[in-house]
Amino acid sequence: MCRPHVEWLSVVSISSGTAGRGRWCNRCKAVHSGACPDAPVWGKSIVKDSGRGGRPWRRKRELIFKRDNFLCQICLQNDVLTAVSLSGADAGVCDHIVALAHGGSDDHSNLQTICKSCDKKKSHSESMQGRGGSIS
Repeated sequence: MCRPHVEWLSVVSISSGTAGRGRWCNRCKAVHSGACPDAPVWGKSIVKDSGRGGRPWRRKRELIFKRDNFLCQICLQNDVLTAVSLSGADAGVCDHIVALAHGGSDDHSNLQTICKSCDKKKSHSESMQGRGGSIS
């Protein structure tokens, strides 16, 4: 990993006349006492309680599975009973009926339990719609 060359310098503030310590930054050609404000931020930003996978989402997922009696709702519409579980080989998916990308929400009325097979089919058809293709 290449790091910019920095040198620690003793700096005298012109306004206060007090001595301090800083380092020369080759990126912006200035002396900083801390990190360079122009330095790129590496790594992922951490935002707590966002996205799926946290405790609030797991609780909501469990509520949706219980509401749907641990049955795939797409299979049920086709008169097929497909049982799913929260985890394991027959784990189901808590699916957004209207995708978030298309204006859907995480509201309970927009969530349903589906099996992995139906999730694959639905994901494929949604990706084909996004590409302008036909749905098979």
